[in-house]
Amino acid sequence: MPTRQFVIFPAIVAFLSCTSVEKREALPYSVPPTQTRRIVEILDYQGRAEGAELAEWVTLYINEGGAALEGIHEFDTYYVFVAEQSSANLETLLQWAANFSVEQDIPLLVFLRVYRRLTAGLLINPDELYGIFFETMVKRTAALDWPFARKYTETWILARRIPETAEQQERPAGETDSEAPTEDAAGTTLYMYLIVNVIEKTETQNVLRLVMDEIIIDKTSEKTSTRDQIQAINAVKSNFFDGF
Repeated sequence: MPTRQFVIFPAIVAFLSCTSVEKREALPYSVPPTQTRRIVEILDYQGRAEGAELAEWVTLYINEGGAALEGIHEFDTYYVFVAEQSSANLETLLQWAANFSVEQDIPLLVFLRVYRRLTAGLLINPDELYGIFFETMVKRTAALDWPFARKYTETWILARRIPETAEQQERPAGETDSEAPTEDAAGTTLYMYLIVNVIEKTETQNVLRLVMDEIIIDKTSEKTSTRDQIQAINAVKSNFFDGF
């Protein structure tokens, strides 16, 4: 099996598995881990032996993350969702890629992005901040289908994580860069398979706005939310796609 799988934080599992009870208790919550920059040397990549050049999006993704892809002209009308796996065995990754399903796997990628948007920068339980809106939003997002999603491109690379310099290791505690690290130890060589998936921004926004609006329309939030929670809900609805 690949050494890296899609990860759902324990709090998300609680959201998806909990059932309605007469008196709601605050769901368990952990502050999402701070992301740090990957320092990666690309040793080989798909098509190199045939003389192909490494696609620009690959190095951009490795260095700056998926959000950076949306800043280039090629993807400026899309939200980009990158599925990533890594393993010491390329054949294992090729099998994973062959089994990747846009219909089945895109909903999880969108869900995780919505979850991270709602929890970004929070130091308190989002269930306390947003009340029932948070649980309802993530559950309904998890149940969505995305018929207009499509696989855009994919490739594999052979990468080695470069050990940090003494200067980088001595940075103040909490000071980090922008992108998640590879999960292998520094210096370890692993294959990485990247699948770029896209959904039109207008389609994504229309669907998620409808989900948010319906939570208020059915009065679910208004029955159980405090005034402060309703203000927080209205605020996040109004700027949800800023930084999404």
